Amino acid sequence: MRKRGTLILVTLAVLVALVAACGAPVTEEPTEVPTEPPAEEEEDLGTVVIGTNAEYPPFEYVDEQGDITGFDVDLMEAIAQEAGFEYEFVNTRWDGIFVALASGEFDAVISAATITEEREEMVDFSDPYFNAGQRIVVQAGDMEIEGPEDLAGKRVGVQLGTTGDIWLTDETEAEVVRYDENTLAFQALANGDVDAAVADGPTAVDIIKANPEMELKILPGTYTDEQYGIAVNPDRQDVLEAINQGLAAVRDSGQYEEIYDQYFGTE
Repeated sequence: MRKRGTLILVTLAVLVALVAACGAPVTEEPTEVPTEPPAEEEEDLGTVVIGTNAEYPPFEYVDEQGDITGFDVDLMEAIAQEAGFEYEFVNTRWDGIFVALASGEFDAVISAATITEEREEMVDFSDPYFNAGQRIVVQAGDMEIEGPEDLAGKRVGVQLGTTGDIWLTDETEAEVVRYDENTLAFQALANGDVDAAVADGPTAVDIIKANPEMELKILPGTYTDEQYGIAVNPDRQDVLEAINQGLAAVRDSGQYEEIYDQYFGTE
């Protein structure tokens, strides 16, 4: 009987131990699941409204199909593709284009616009994308005008409000005759209404090449050092950042050189 009682007691002890073990809470170290940071979504800029004065070939002009085209237009298309935003062009007058931009009529302006301190008081500019300078154009047979010093007392045509207008006014003693378009100034020169015309070098070359019947020539020398930039409304820093990002990518990819060669070539 003692042995049996002892066996029963041992069995009960084992059962109690098992029950206690089953009821004890099991504490485990928490397992950390590595998580990746959420991907940054591209900021939606909406449709970026871009003003331009499409009367300035080869940078911007209206082709035979009525479409706005040119160096600036193709460059902006490449920039927008690289930066990932939608855009639309609005053809507008040059006179007052920066006031319209500053007031919010446009988000940006690309229109062979030289970066100047005066303009930077109203709008912001992208990184420079083109180096241009003012050049003098005369009739092919003209032998009197060879440089800026010969413009004193002469009637000189220029597009209103351009840096050519500023340069003529501030740096020469010419009688400045202002026109709404460069082509009108060059036509006035061909007609003999003015003695010379001034415009950005690439534009002057393009107009002369496209209109040989005008019988004009461009004088040697560039009289200003100018950088073109894309003007942006100061309230649209998101647009400015996207444009600079896209411009850098276009340069790095070689697209800039392709667009440049298309309009200006190396010949």
